[in-house]
Amino acid sequence: MAARACPECMESVPAAKVLAYSNDLVCANCEKPLEVSMLSRYIAAFVGLIAAAAVWWVASKRYANDPWALAWLLPIVFSYFALSIVAPIVLALTADLQPRTAEAVSFHSETSAHQSPAHHPSH
Repeated sequence: MAARACPECMESVPAAKVLAYSNDLVCANCEKPLEVSMLSRYIAAFVGLIAAAAVWWVASKRYANDPWALAWLLPIVFSYFALSIVAPIVLALTADLQPRTAEAVSFHSETSAHQSPAHHPSH
């Protein structure tokens, strides 16, 4: 799929790798740091929220007159599951990769060396 190709070497990047390492993604071929574009992330989140709203609406209609004490909670739980399942699937299908910005590269290289960021003195 062309949408998940490295913009530097045009090598295909597997969807599982994009999902698992979306913040620390490195091309296996050219070793360039990559990131998922913000537009792809926004589209996945938006589609996930649409699916969650649809599931909530359907579940609310189903459990509206249910006498069970926790029936009001089921539409919320089902919509959470819908968001948690749909958003990653959409991201895997539509992920557009781009070179990681210099700020993100320096931040990731500092924190990936097992150094914890500086904490506030009161903590």
